[in-house]
Amino acid sequence: MNPFRPPITALRWGAVALGLVLAATGVGGVEPHMAVGALVLIAYAALRTVRPIPLQDHSLRASSLSEAGLHLAVVAATGFWESPFVVSLLTAVVVVGFARGFNAALRIAIASAVALAVPYHLLTSTSWGQATALTVQWTTELLLVAAVAGYARRFSVEVSERHHRDLDRIDRLAEANTLLASLHEVAQALPTSLDLDEALDSVVARARTFCDVRTVVVLLPEGTGSGWTVARQSGARLPERLELDVLPGPLSALAGAPARARRAELADGHGLVRRSRSGLYIPLSARNEVVALLALEHDQPQWFSARDAEVLDGFAEGAALALDNARRFGRLRAASVDEERSRIAGQLHDRVGQSLACLAFEVDLLVRQAPNDELRGGLEQLRGGLRSVIGDIRDTLSDLRADVTEERGLVETAETFLTRVNERSGRKTLFHFGHGERLPLAQERVLWRVLYETVNQSLRRGDCSVEVWWACDGRDAQLEVTTDVDGFDLDEGAPPGSWVHSLRETAAGIGATLEVSELVEGTWQLRCSLVASPAAR
Repeated sequence: MNPFRPPITALRWGAVALGLVLAATGVGGVEPHMAVGALVLIAYAALRTVRPIPLQDHSLRASSLSEAGLHLAVVAATGFWESPFVVSLLTAVVVVGFARGFNAALRIAIASAVALAVPYHLLTSTSWGQATALTVQWTTELLLVAAVAGYARRFSVEVSERHHRDLDRIDRLAEANTLLASLHEVAQALPTSLDLDEALDSVVARARTFCDVRTVVVLLPEGTGSGWTVARQSGARLPERLELDVLPGPLSALAGAPARARRAELADGHGLVRRSRSGLYIPLSARNEVVALLALEHDQPQWFSARDAEVLDGFAEGAALALDNARRFGRLRAASVDEERSRIAGQLHDRVGQSLACLAFEVDLLVRQAPNDELRGGLEQLRGGLRSVIGDIRDTLSDLRADVTEERGLVETAETFLTRVNERSGRKTLFHFGHGERLPLAQERVLWRVLYETVNQSLRRGDCSVEVWWACDGRDAQLEVTTDVDGFDLDEGAPPGSWVHSLRETAAGIGATLEVSELVEGTWQLRCSLVASPAAR
């Protein structure tokens, strides 16, 4: 509200000066009550010049009402509507409008008009017609000033809020730029790799140097449900995925929260490996989140000592940070890959597509100029094959370039993509959606990538039908892809490196969960759900 203070001060002194001029040029000269009123207004204007009304203070209502009451009293004491200081009353209405908005200014204007009009009509010796005209004139001016001041305040507040939003966005972009620059510098100087596979290999190798063990296993959380992925294993033969309830008791107890290393004596079959008789387990935690579980087991009882546990506690923090950094950097790399894929697809479409089109025109010309039927037949066959290749390339590049933008949401992009799939392949793809609000662009792009990859994986595996369901309310979203393709269940377990596992990691980057389930025999469904956190609501 500070920008309002200079114009309010100028308006206040202008109104006082105009009142003094009108009082001095009056027919009867300057009367005592006029002089007193002028001194009161001059003193008040000087006070508010030195100490302006605090427009954002809790006493704003009392201050604005006091100003309006003071000017109203001076005007009433010096002749009501015929007072030379009636213009100063407009200043009070402007102050209320700038400070409290249109409704408050309108109420003050109406109250002031009534407070002056009633006694003026009762006490004035002016004819009724002239008094009424004067009342209507000044009441209209008060209302107009109240409206202008109120809407000026509303416009100024909207501009200020928009300015603050822009500044906040610029600050966040600058902060992100600084973080990315710092990440690049740190990545160049890190002693450990930001590749997840290399980080896992390093964790296993370093764990073996601390103590002589037979079995080393690193488990990574799936991000959905209670499953854990066996990322690395040495001295064991475990499935690629384990549920929490099949983990050894000491290990499953550590899966929920950061904790210190725990030693355990194992009975037959109670470890990750059946022959194990002692175990040393620790969660690898970063930012108060368990990013991995490290399990060391040996087939001799009481193999691990308290010193081994202390050494492993010291090792855990660095290992957890290395894995967490690699995981987060992998998500950044995946986003960069999508951007690079769109850029390359655009270049191929502009260069290779045009070159192939020119080549097709040249083949058409050769067909028309062929001297004999045998050569013409070969050229026509070449032309048909070339046109088929051009069509396939255009379709592929169109799919690669399809992406969600600020102007084009997931619904529009998916409709165009599925329609193109139907036209070129004859497959049956259906899209069911409801018209709702859009998600933030980054989240929509991830969910579009899930839809695109799932549909493509289904179509690559054979003749099938695909149905897609999409629902979104601006905060929560759910994407479901159902297909009857044969062999879709091969990736149900989502081992590391599979396309389902890759999509699950990508979805986890925006807080979404991804599940594959068999609805009925031969019909599979991939469901990706995004639920806003309570804080985001």
